[in-house]
Amino acid sequence: MTRWRACGIHFSISLVVFLLLLTVILLVWYPGILFSIDGGWTGLQLLMGVDLVLGPMLTLIVFKAGKPGLKFDLSCIAIAQIFCMTAGMWVVYKERPIALVLAFDTFYSVAAQEFEDFGKDPSILENFPGPYPKLIYTQLPEDEIEAGIANMRSMLIGDPLYIQTENYRAIETKNDLSLVFRREQAVRNTASEGLLAQLDESCLLSNFISSVTSGYVCFNRDKGEITEFYATEYLREGSALGLEPVEPTQESQAQQ
Repeated sequence: MTRWRACGIHFSISLVVFLLLLTVILLVWYPGILFSIDGGWTGLQLLMGVDLVLGPMLTLIVFKAGKPGLKFDLSCIAIAQIFCMTAGMWVVYKERPIALVLAFDTFYSVAAQEFEDFGKDPSILENFPGPYPKLIYTQLPEDEIEAGIANMRSMLIGDPLYIQTENYRAIETKNDLSLVFRREQAVRNTASEGLLAQLDESCLLSNFISSVTSGYVCFNRDKGEITEFYATEYLREGSALGLEPVEPTQESQAQQ
């Protein structure tokens, strides 16, 4: 057997394993659009480097038919590759989003580690319906002024709304979503005309923040899931995510 054939066999085996891992990542840990907007692709690149490149390349380098100790060398490569793949999958697993929390006007992608960092027990999510990541919103006072004050206070004291598990409620399409996405019009006021023209009637627009990106997302009221992501390039000039554009007052217009 030549070293190129040995490398090819190693690559074929690695490819099968990689496809199995990819299936878990795409369908379970980062379903839907989360793979591209919430770090799934970053973790996949790590696995690709170890599984499809490093292992077969080392086999190509060390393999020589009849070489003394060849079985030991190949065993060491296999063990090292399995160890690196396991470590890589563990990193991807720990960073996976387990909850998408709508807090005030923004969907936050929250990983298990983030719950632990704030001293929260992620097992509370088991009480909510549906698969992971759970779709949740943070319940706020009905009065808009009080809700705004609660949002500002959470930022000032370092207790973000999206991690206040005692106020978690499930997002369910059978309920009145206008009460859940109560800030949707304010979010639309920050988006460009180009983005608004792309939205269909089923879209409830929200800000979105994850560990790797930020922008807007559409929550499809019919499907009950986040279906589209739009980068911050669609931010209306002069606006900031989560803030409504300041309308000119009569006094300022008179000055102009």
